[in-house]
Amino acid sequence: MRPLSPETRLVFRSADPACGAGEAAALAREAREWGRVMLMAEREMAVAPLWRLLERGGTAAVPEDVAAYLARSAMVSDFRMRHLSARLAETLRAFAAQDVEVLLLKGAAVGAMSDATFRARPMRDLDLLVRPQDRARARAALASAGWAQTTDPVLHDLLREQHHEPPFLDARMPDVRVELHHALFPGDHSFAFGESDLWRDAVAAEGPFAAARRPSAEHLLLHGCIHFGWQHMMQFGPWRTFRLVAVAAAAPGFSWERFTAQARAARAATVCYWTLRLAQRLSALPVPAPTLAALAPPTWPAARDAIERHFITGLAAGEGAPSPSVAVTRWLWRAAIRPGWSGHERAARWDPEAKWARALGTASTESAGARLRRHLADHRRWWRFVTNVLRG
Repeated sequence: MRPLSPETRLVFRSADPACGAGEAAALAREAREWGRVMLMAEREMAVAPLWRLLERGGTAAVPEDVAAYLARSAMVSDFRMRHLSARLAETLRAFAAQDVEVLLLKGAAVGAMSDATFRARPMRDLDLLVRPQDRARARAALASAGWAQTTDPVLHDLLREQHHEPPFLDARMPDVRVELHHALFPGDHSFAFGESDLWRDAVAAEGPFAAARRPSAEHLLLHGCIHFGWQHMMQFGPWRTFRLVAVAAAAPGFSWERFTAQARAARAATVCYWTLRLAQRLSALPVPAPTLAALAPPTWPAARDAIERHFITGLAAGEGAPSPSVAVTRWLWRAAIRPGWSGHERAARWDPEAKWARALGTASTESAGARLRRHLADHRRWWRFVTNVLRG
């Protein structure tokens, strides 16, 4: 297996709270393409955690202009996260006044477990789950806490009948918002796992968010794997997902055996397998071999290696030639997930990207002949892609 570049290892190792300053400094000394480091860190919202690691280990190996940029960006990120943390505590008080029970999801739950300032796992959204019968009172609570729902008609149309409402925006700071969920997934999903499972095993959140509840560590990880592997098709948010993996696995009482049993029962074995395999490969997170073996689909190992290389080229800038075709990208994702083997009878449910493309009116209308001619003309990109995937 071809080794990852020091630039990729530097950015993605910073997702592991156990990564030490000395290790980060050693990777920084190997790095040469700092533009790639900044690109990946910005895209993953990982600038601030990465900069703190580099700062602790010494910044002699970091070019001056890069260090100045990272320091400024980290300061802005930290300010925004402290604001978001304070806004969550304030919002939870508003929910309590309306007698609405709230369950923290994703980054908010990770923050409640590991860092209430949110500086260690930056985010743009607060994802909050309420019971369906509490939606009206939840909206009133958000309004009383100073959140205003977007008036964008496109978002309202797209999110009608979906699992969360159009976002609520913070007038005090741009790009900060609340996503109010009444379910975990769109209604056409076919996982044997949902919000009732989360509510059943939820525990009280910690610190300033004690007015809310959060998922058990196993359910936090299971939801995170499904969100990354199915809803984002392993194309978006890897650093934040891998930080979630690390925090959940380090939680007191977490059990890999219990998680594995839950993942298999939920028909989520393959999304969990690929999320954990990529977390191990890109961020060097310690995932037990028996866990991966129990979740792995019955795919030829060489084919799994090729699929892994394809995913990595899409997640880490500069690690190889990405797929030139949306159709091939979608096919490789389905080959990885194996929906039929996983127990999903209606495979069409496993194409969230196509569903949103149709809803947005961006689905391709190109004829098969025109598409073939375009790809033949682009044979050099295809050669680079195939070589990257097959040779490693």
